[in-house]
Parts: sequence; structure tokens; C-alpha cells
Amino acid sequence: MSLNTAGEKCAVCKAYLFSDDDVVYCPECGAPHHRECYNSIGQCGLKEFHGTENQYKKAETQIEPEEKDTSIDLVTCGMCGEKYDKDETACPSCNAPNMSKVGGRFVTIDFLGGVPSDTVLGDNVTADDAKKFVFTNTHRYIPKFLKFNQGKKTSWNWLAFLTPCGWLLSRKMYLLGSIIGALQIAIAMLNVPFIAAVNQLDLSQAKNYMEMSGIILDNVSIIGQTVMMVSFFACALELILRFSIAIFGDFIYKNRVMSTVSHIKKNSDDIERDFRKKGGVSFIAAIIGYFAVSELPTIIAYTLGML
Repeated sequence: MSLNTAGEKCAVCKAYLFSDDDVVYCPECGAPHHRECYNSIGQCGLKEFHGTENQYKKAETQIEPEEKDTSIDLVTCGMCGEKYDKDETACPSCNAPNMSKVGGRFVTIDFLGGVPSDTVLGDNVTADDAKKFVFTNTHRYIPKFLKFNQGKKTSWNWLAFLTPCGWLLSRKMYLLGSIIGALQIAIAMLNVPFIAAVNQLDLSQAKNYMEMSGIILDNVSIIGQTVMMVSFFACALELILRFSIAIFGDFIYKNRVMSTVSHIKKNSDDIERDFRKKGGVSFIAAIIGYFAVSELPTIIAYTLGML
């Protein structure tokens, strides 16, 4: 049995020593020997070098230094798929932020919602094409588009329920958005006679909506049954319209995306430019649509002297 002999050779026979060899060491310089070799000559195999600069020195195991990795670590842009240096703050291709820097740690965001980028969603339009066109909230829309492509036709869209006209215009479905907005304004105008009649009542004593409703019901004869029925009909129409857009809005949007993207791919000489122009979101149009539906009926009513 021996001490650590890794990389050591016998001073006599020059063979490498192993941990299970019977090894002895020179008492003066510490040179290792097979016991048999040492006994055969009766002294250290390196005795002639004792006291000189060539005296035995324990061999050191040489460890090759690791080569420094000079390659650049790359990240893949979740929006356009471009690979770039992880130290960059944004993608040089589409300027999307480098999400690996969020919170000081690597973060992965699936902008396709788990749908493979080469999945065909319809009309030769891939998920990646749709992502570039939709641009925002793609992780929500792309999986829905895939389900619609597999036969489903309904979903639920809260934004479309809360502001049907605003949502349609925000997604640049200008014709349908304008039609829905006009319908909402017309429905709101049906409520004007009821609002005018209620304004004539003394509701100052009502502490909550329940008491207010009680006062209105007590004055049905003053308001008029026809006015009440028209108002009820208008509220029902408004709810039907909102629920319809909320349930079928995503499906309508999917068809619009598929047809527009397919047309651009076939006819455009600058696909990326046309994707940006016809796709994405128009916040200005959404704001205009929202305020038109909210305020225009009141403006018209006051102009016509109905309020």
C-alpha cells in the first residue's frame, strides 16, 4: 500500500506507480520506488542527485487549462425569430425588448401560445405569419385561431363585450366596427325618451339603486308604458349585440387575419410593411369609437332638444 502516487514513476525501473503497488520512499529526498526495486540496489535510485539542483522533486499532475469560450451567447427574439447577442437590450430586427434581461434573469415568453410557428391556420397562413400581423396579445389569439381552424367557432372576449365598437376598430375592422358603432348609437337613442322622463322625477331622496327603481316603477303612468317598453327593448338589443360580438368576435377577427395576410403574401412587394400597416392595433381608432358610442347619443339628444 502507498501514499498518493498519481503521475509518479519508480526511481529505479521508471514504471508508473499505482495505489495498490508496494511502494517505499527515499528517507532523504522522498523519491518513490517499488519495494523490490529499492531492495535490489539497497539505496535510492536517485542518490547521485542528492544535494544538487537535480534532486528529486515530487511530480505535479498537469491539468490542461480549459479553453475560454469566446463564442457569443445568443437569444431568439420571440416576435420575429431573429437570433442576437444576449447582452443586447432589444432585437436589432424588430426592436422587441430582450426578455432575457427582465428581472436580471432569463425569461422565456411564448408569443405563439404553444402553437408551432409553421402550423398552417388557414389560407396558407402560418402561425408565425399571423403573429406578425396580429402583433399584440398574440399568445391569446394564435391558439384560438388554431381551434377555429379545427372547427370551433365561438370563444369569449371581454374587451369585445365591454366596448364592441372600440374593440373592432382597435383591430382595424373599420367597416364592421362602424356598423356596430352606428347600431349602438341608434339603440342608445331609443333610450332617450325614458331618460328624459326619469329626469323629471324627484330622485334626490333615493339612497340606492333599489329605491331609485322603486320610484321609477311607482311613476310608470307618468313615464308611459310605451316609453318603458321601448327602453326595455333597447337594453335587450344592446345586450344581444354585446354578447354576439363577445362570442363571435375572435372568430370574425380570425377570418379577417387569414384573408388579409393571404392577400398580402400573394400581392405585396413589401410584406413586412403591409403587415404593420394593416395589422396590429389602432389605439386612436379604439378611443374614437368608444367616445363616439358613449357621448354622441347625448350630444344628438341635446341638439334636438330631447333632453
